[in-house]
Amino acid sequence: MFLRCGVRGFTNYPNGHGFAPNFIRTKRGDTMIGRSPVDDKLVFWFASQRLSFEASKISRDPEVIRQVSLEFVKDYPSECIEMIENCDLTTLSFTRLRYRAPWDVLLGNFRRGNVIVAGDAMHVMGPFLGQGGSAALEDAVVLARCLAQKAKKLGAPKENVARQEIGEALDQFVKERRMRLFWLSLQTYLLGSLLDTSSTVRKVLILVVLLVLFRNPRHHREYDCGRL
Repeated sequence: MFLRCGVRGFTNYPNGHGFAPNFIRTKRGDTMIGRSPVDDKLVFWFASQRLSFEASKISRDPEVIRQVSLEFVKDYPSECIEMIENCDLTTLSFTRLRYRAPWDVLLGNFRRGNVIVAGDAMHVMGPFLGQGGSAALEDAVVLARCLAQKAKKLGAPKENVARQEIGEALDQFVKERRMRLFWLSLQTYLLGSLLDTSSTVRKVLILVVLLVLFRNPRHHREYDCGRL
């Protein structure tokens, strides 16, 4: 787990929010806030900060979660504060931020027989890139394509595809996804570690690694997983 906590919620704007349809992420000090419109009236948002209190004491009380979130963003623009003040309390959640280590993604076995994990079960990551949900959708596209290609090659209905062929399709899915997920997980892990640490030396080292490995800051969102 990261040494950070996160709050997620939704805010409805009856008269429209006027935000561009983009994922926005802003960091000030130890606090990060992100916002992504769902439609012209509904906005998903999250806020994260270094964990400095016992999560279990507040995680079940929506009003306390909102107050903690407002404390997170007290130095942010008024639109961020209003977004949290007017949120739907029933949608709020508070949690420690978890991740699957990049080396586990690179070396892990995600299939047993004809059962496979995907989405967060395969590659849970922090919200620092805003790519967790997109990666899960990519999983769905690639998995469906691998299974369909195997069924088409055999010229048989999907329900008649033999167990071995299904296993081969799942192996192909893991092969296609592994490196994409590894690089996403690594970049997210480094960003989370950068936020976690208070050591100047470690911050500099992490920044150097990020600059060397991830020179294009838009690369993670320009990925094309192919056609279904």
